[in-house]
Amino acid sequence: MSLTGRFWFRRTWTGRLILLVEEERPRWFGRGAGKPRWRNAKLMDFAEPELRPLMTMEKHHRSGATSAQVRTLRPVPSTPEPKAANG
Repeated sequence: MSLTGRFWFRRTWTGRLILLVEEERPRWFGRGAGKPRWRNAKLMDFAEPELRPLMTMEKHHRSGATSAQVRTLRPVPSTPEPKAANG
């Protein structure tokens, strides 16, 4: 069973946040391609290379780094204030 790299979060009734991962599950007797299914993540799933983007997002969040969208924005130059008509 291999992970596809897709993940999702769900919230339980008590408010806990659960990480769900998608994996390819082989079919019975090896017929055709595997069937994707969602399951709760285990601790060992974080070591898989497919979840590296998730770990990278967590590292940037904890370090206080700004998101990639904010880094690519440039400040808008301020417009000169309009002068009064009589002075």
